[in-house]
Amino acid sequence: MLAAEIVGPNGRVVGIDKDPSFLEHARRRAVENGCAPWVTFEQADVEAFTTSDRFDALVGRYILLYLPDAAATLARLLQSVKPGGIVVCHEVDLTDPRPSYPPCPLWDQGYKLVSDAFTCAGAPVTFGRKFGSAFLRAGLPFPTIVSEGTVGGGPGSHMYPWLAATVKSLAPRLAELRLSLPPALAPLDTLAARLEQEAIRLGSQVMASIQFGAWARKPL
Repeated sequence: MLAAEIVGPNGRVVGIDKDPSFLEHARRRAVENGCAPWVTFEQADVEAFTTSDRFDALVGRYILLYLPDAAATLARLLQSVKPGGIVVCHEVDLTDPRPSYPPCPLWDQGYKLVSDAFTCAGAPVTFGRKFGSAFLRAGLPFPTIVSEGTVGGGPGSHMYPWLAATVKSLAPRLAELRLSLPPALAPLDTLAARLEQEAIRLGSQVMASIQFGAWARKPL
């Protein structure tokens, strides 16, 4: 949707995903945002996607961490980018060993569980720290890289429902990942409220994931 706003109705945006339910949701959003005429979606695996079109930009969000060889995939997708075109990627990092201070044990347990789940699933959430290497190996210049992290705490922070919802979404997969839900996190339906209560009681500030962004232009 951000790309669609940038190019406007005189441009064209193609989104890909291998999950048809995500694509259906995306198509509904395109209609709701009034950009459906110039935004289309295709069901495809990013590692196998090919097109004869040439685009001005390649944009990926939370994609590279799932790829066994992100640099190789980037290099192949670059064939669909015009010389001088821009490559923009956004990834996440969940490796802070101390995500709260003063320590909030309930927050720290939830944060660690999310990080462990991604790692056990084969998608360690450290890719933001690897952008430079991946871009260079893909044949791109060293990218401009920025990072920022959201800090919460006190009453009403959106961070509590974020972590609770993330833990809840991962819960069905914990057994297959050989992980277990820490007893303190249960029941999940009250986790957000309990996170808020404990953080306020301890006067803790809490960290979410660190967000990394990187961009570079394809050589002419």
